[in-house]
Amino acid sequence: MIARRAVLAAAAVTLLAACPGDDGPDHPNPPRLWLALDGSEVEVRLVPVEPPPF
Repeated sequence: MIARRAVLAAAAVTLLAACPGDDGPDHPNPPRLWLALDGSEVEVRLVPVEPPPF
């Protein structure tokens, strides 16, 4: 019984995580994201524009 509840809870969490956000037209998702350095050689962040080559 507990295992069945755990499986159902895991399925619900997976389905909720897969749903797109309700950003609307004010905050559209960019079509492509790029990795850019974030002030360090080992830290990166996602940016909506292509960064200069390094």
